[in-house]
Amino acid sequence: MKGLSPAKRKIIAFPGLILFFVFGLFWSSHAQEKEVKYLVLLGARLIDGTGAPPLENAVIVIANDRILDCGKRGEVKIPEKAEIIEVKGKTVIPGLIDAHLHFTYPPKEEEFFFINEAISAFRAAHFLRQMLMIGVTTVRDVSSFGRTGYETRKAFSLGLFEGSRPIVTGPGITSTGGHGTEGYRLGIVEEADGVEGFRRAVRQRVKEGADLIKILPPYSREEIFAAIEEAHFHEKFVTVHSGVYKAQYDFVRWAVEAGADCIEHAYALPDDVISQMAAKKIYCVPTLSILLKLGNQYKEKGPEWEWKIKKYFECREIFRKLRAAGVKMAIGTDAVGENMVFYPHFYFEEVENFVALGATPMEALVAATKIGAEVCAASDRLGTIEKGKIADLVVLAGDPLKDIKQLRTATLIIQAGRPIQIGDTNIFCQK
Repeated sequence: MKGLSPAKRKIIAFPGLILFFVFGLFWSSHAQEKEVKYLVLLGARLIDGTGAPPLENAVIVIANDRILDCGKRGEVKIPEKAEIIEVKGKTVIPGLIDAHLHFTYPPKEEEFFFINEAISAFRAAHFLRQMLMIGVTTVRDVSSFGRTGYETRKAFSLGLFEGSRPIVTGPGITSTGGHGTEGYRLGIVEEADGVEGFRRAVRQRVKEGADLIKILPPYSREEIFAAIEEAHFHEKFVTVHSGVYKAQYDFVRWAVEAGADCIEHAYALPDDVISQMAAKKIYCVPTLSILLKLGNQYKEKGPEWEWKIKKYFECREIFRKLRAAGVKMAIGTDAVGENMVFYPHFYFEEVENFVALGATPMEALVAATKIGAEVCAASDRLGTIEKGKIADLVVLAGDPLKDIKQLRTATLIIQAGRPIQIGDTNIFCQK
């Protein structure tokens, strides 16, 4: 650049500096991508969530946030410089999933008068932290206040709080005055009317970024057919609340005929609907524990509620019929209002009710993991301990296949490859 003025030399040199800077960023990023952090669990009794028999003396290798390999000790290569956690004598299961809850709801109905997205977000973070600390690594929020569900999911992805992974529907969709609008409730459903109204509401949820679509009765046959068709056009999983009214079963029957992917709650499900659900491979989240609790609570209100008490308590027989028909069922809780005081351990009550009503402990574990991931439309990345899946695991002190209550004995939780220690002992030993 001899003979050029200083100003011209600066102009020519500037693009070179940009290229050098961009190349430096690329090289730094590339180097970081190659850095893999390995975590290994040794000696576990592995229940992988698929329904396969447990594997004794297992090894699970985690690379960053994913499961790299798992199998019998001596048959799985352990990477050098891996962090080792000895779990001999303990049981490792996939992270648990609660497939029906509402983490933005206030604990008292009258607090809907004062609800806003700020307080709802704080409630969500607090609630999800509680759930994570018992081993529930993912939750399925089926109807939330305003945009709080979406923003909670975003905050989780940014690492702004530690808690269960949110999978969200945003506000549910119902007709004007439908379920979700009762009493003081505000902002947890969108009211829509007519075929075009239901289609527009589904499109709005898709636009907002809902993971799934939730629809609640009442609706016409044409409305539910249009809503489910629209959701499936957008490749969205659709779940539908089963029933609300004294003797009206057409709502759930129409939903099943229209091809809903899942039905929430084991009530208002006639025998012909159950057989259709089985034939169409439609899931159910029965929420047994809250139905039984509500049945007992309505008993105290007087004989005029006998129809409702009967409907709630029928969940036990309906559960048995669903299981006999081969309908896949996931674990979900659905405690709202004053019943939210029973969280987080209310989750275990639901798993234990599955077993009390005839499910084997293995079936209950699969419901809490693999099937939970399926109704979250997330089975490609969650629900089982298999190569390539997100590394969500729970280490238990006992064996839940011998006693399902051992699910309450978490000693270590791993979410996306990150150990979340319970207690203050040193869990690591260097290879």
